[in-house]
Amino acid sequence: MRAILISLLLLAGSASADDGIRHIGPVTAIVANGSDIYSCSQAGVLKCADSTSQLTEIAVPSFRVTAIAMLGDQQLAMCGGLPGESGSIGVIELASGKWTAHEFTKDLIYAVAIAPSHEFLAAACADGNVLLFRLPLNTATLPVVIHKHTAAARSLAFSPDGKFLLSGGLDGVMLMTPVEKSGSRAGETRSLQEHTSGIECLAFSPDGKQFASGARDSKVRLHAIDGRFIRTYAGIGIEDEPAAERLATRIWAVAWRKDTLVAGTSEGTLYRLSLEDDTWLPLQRAGKDSIYSLAFSDDESLWIGSDFIELAR
Repeated sequence: MRAILISLLLLAGSASADDGIRHIGPVTAIVANGSDIYSCSQAGVLKCADSTSQLTEIAVPSFRVTAIAMLGDQQLAMCGGLPGESGSIGVIELASGKWTAHEFTKDLIYAVAIAPSHEFLAAACADGNVLLFRLPLNTATLPVVIHKHTAAARSLAFSPDGKFLLSGGLDGVMLMTPVEKSGSRAGETRSLQEHTSGIECLAFSPDGKQFASGARDSKVRLHAIDGRFIRTYAGIGIEDEPAAERLATRIWAVAWRKDTLVAGTSEGTLYRLSLEDDTWLPLQRAGKDSIYSLAFSDDESLWIGSDFIELAR
């Protein structure tokens, strides 16, 4: 198998603050840590407190940051790269603002997820590979290829108990692999092929018994942890269009908090999905731009990433 670790270029930086700081391009990921909200775009990784809209720079690497994930309370993992050239993963020390990153692949890394044990980091790669790294990151050790999509892997998530790693790809397939506490595979990979277009987002229910997937086919699908299909929320974002004129709306983001499952679309529409049947309720929001990311904060507020970061009211 081709070696995954392509180069060991070290990148480093520190935080700064400025009243004019803003996001550039889509806000592709949001995570909450207490009262602090972190988000990323082509401007890098930025922070705001939930009581103010003022943004502070946390890290501005030389590569495009595509996703972030909390690594405990004191660190933040980030990934990204330069399209067609490199894929990088980094760690930010939140107290000091210092960060380091290493290049691991020859193309973008689209998403990262942290195992609940905080012992492993998973990465979804443009070449379809889903990789598992032991933490702390060590460039002397090759990551494990957990499974591979036939197109770019775009999203991934660990189950809340850490026993499964789930990913979604532009091949329209979800792959779910059981993993050992050691980081090795614990069984065969299950393939779920019910979407008719690329999968963009995933979310587990808080109890870990179900998971949701959103795709470019205007559908959110719900499965049980054993892979059993539960229901489809179809036609999201195009419910008001005449059938002859319908064009698929991309489901860019899903988020799940307690008994609330929400989805955001490329048309800028936001929905709450029923957990009893296949219906949904449109939710009001201030912005009209595409919704690229969603996240609940600790106080259950819903944050929206479009071309800026927005708090749902």
